[in-house]
Amino acid sequence: MRIKMRSTIILIAVLFLLGAAQSQQSRPEWPKQLAAYVATSSETIPLFPHAWSSFRSEDGKDFWDKPFSNKGTVRVFQGKDWDGIWKFPNTMNGCSAGVFMIRWRSADPNVRIQTSVANNAAVASRAQTKPGIFGYMSGTNCDQPMFKFVESRDGATLVDVYYELKFWQAAP
Repeated sequence: MRIKMRSTIILIAVLFLLGAAQSQQSRPEWPKQLAAYVATSSETIPLFPHAWSSFRSEDGKDFWDKPFSNKGTVRVFQGKDWDGIWKFPNTMNGCSAGVFMIRWRSADPNVRIQTSVANNAAVASRAQTKPGIFGYMSGTNCDQPMFKFVESRDGATLVDVYYELKFWQAAP
């Protein structure tokens, strides 16, 4: 009886691990082109890479090795222009010094968001994605992720956008 129970537990554990590995393998790889992308679900957003050629990354640090939270929210309002992350550490020079990657989702599945990788709201208007509920972006240290409320199917006039960031610093 004990051997049969142990075998069942081992089988369940193996099936669980195989399922977890399979779900991670089904995610797309992070695109090499720096841009904004829309996803159909959280599961179709690529995972952040663990390593990236010619760059290094440290959790909780920005391009400049300064503390910066890698998780947060941005609140966007209907009828308002583009919004970015408060005090995002982008610059105007040395645009090859770093890269950011961001994964995001709308807190309300009835509110669609438009995104852009840009250095200001005017540029964001010209380089926008299709609206979505989930997405991901990457850009240089001269850019920042931008968000805009597009439409609501339930009358909402604002929504929080949850995000997760990864900063990469140029390295030899």
